[in-house]
Amino acid sequence: MSGLHTYETADIRGLESALKQLHGYCGELQAHASGATGAVSAQWSGIANNEFVNTVQTWQVGATILTSFAEYLATWAGDAATQYETAQSSAGSMWGGGGGAGGGGGSVAV
Repeated sequence: MSGLHTYETADIRGLESALKQLHGYCGELQAHASGATGAVSAQWSGIANNEFVNTVQTWQVGATILTSFAEYLATWAGDAATQYETAQSSAGSMWGGGGGAGGGGGSVAV
């Protein structure tokens, strides 16, 4: 095993896109959970209402963390892809090949 790994910048961009979608989806889920809590609280009372509200609040803490990390990882993946693309372009320019970056399909060995 050579210790080198090859990465396709398009795959990293795909990961960035998926994480951005996850971030948006988590936000939508949080909004629906808040709406459900309001609707249930308007009709329920006592222990059932308290348990439901506590459960949703506990879930929302985890959802907030997941949403934040999805955003962080999407940013990280985008920055990583940009760095790989820049390295490809620089190496290509240095060797007279013009680089192979530009956001699509370039392969980088690290």
